[in-house]
Amino acid sequence: MLKDIIIFIIGIIVIVKSADLFTNGAEGIAVAFKIPRLVIGLTIVSLATTAPELTVSAISAHAGSSGIAIGNALGSCLANIGIILALAAIIRPINFDTRILREELPFLIVALLMLGILLADNNISALDGLVLLAMLVLCYTYIVLRETRDKRRLNSNDKRPASNINKHMLRFFAGAIGVVAAAKYAIVPSAVNIAHSLGVPEIVIGLSIVAIGTSLPELSTAIAASLKNMGEMAAGNVIGANIINILLVLGVSASINPLSVDAQTKITTLPVLVVVTLIMFLFSRTGLKLTRSEGVLLLAAYSGYIIYIFGFAYK
Repeated sequence: MLKDIIIFIIGIIVIVKSADLFTNGAEGIAVAFKIPRLVIGLTIVSLATTAPELTVSAISAHAGSSGIAIGNALGSCLANIGIILALAAIIRPINFDTRILREELPFLIVALLMLGILLADNNISALDGLVLLAMLVLCYTYIVLRETRDKRRLNSNDKRPASNINKHMLRFFAGAIGVVAAAKYAIVPSAVNIAHSLGVPEIVIGLSIVAIGTSLPELSTAIAASLKNMGEMAAGNVIGANIINILLVLGVSASINPLSVDAQTKITTLPVLVVVTLIMFLFSRTGLKLTRSEGVLLLAAYSGYIIYIFGFAYK
């Protein structure tokens, strides 16, 4: 098992570095084609930063490892709130943008409830996947239209210097190759082997070490934002990433290969995710701020959940 742990750690390092390269390349290409910064931030960058989660779950689904695919998506959502947002708040209390509370956060709750409905038959079919993807398209269409309503925010007179498209293309493709290779040849097979060695279901590994590993790009972004007193950016990134994990990651994975869902995921993990999301919403309503003590509570709740799934839930 030691060999698999080493391979897994190397895979996580490679996928995080490759995702950063991929994101920078995607952003650079968009700038070269004069795509407005606002649209870049709302779509290209936010989608690119979830490349590790998407790649790992998609490859897992193709390989028939539904547990890793589903566990990675749901576990990343839990890690985003219970680790990333919690640590950001502990570093410095987070002020929430009222618009996020009015629109993005309720949309995340709706996405979770829709997922719960789709899980009623213990399966996420290809059709279910298309439903999730359609919801993502509607969500992003609404957000982009809303944000670009004010023409001044499009930076139509943007005087950005000419960008070296070849350099950005090289970064983009090198990053993409690194993400896929790390997921396919290191993370997914080693995670499956670790699960078998520990005698736990694959979904437990997906919910824990795989999810935490693929969420590292969001963690570094959130901590950097909090240190710069830009906690609202960290909150927006977490909520946006969770929407993408539910709608894009699971949507694409199910479209590749239908995902079977065990009972514990329905009665334990999904309800916990809904409750934690609602707790985040309630905490954020207290003066529109997530305090240090509330961050500690979220981190403690997440730690308790991880102990529970290893010790009791999936036995």
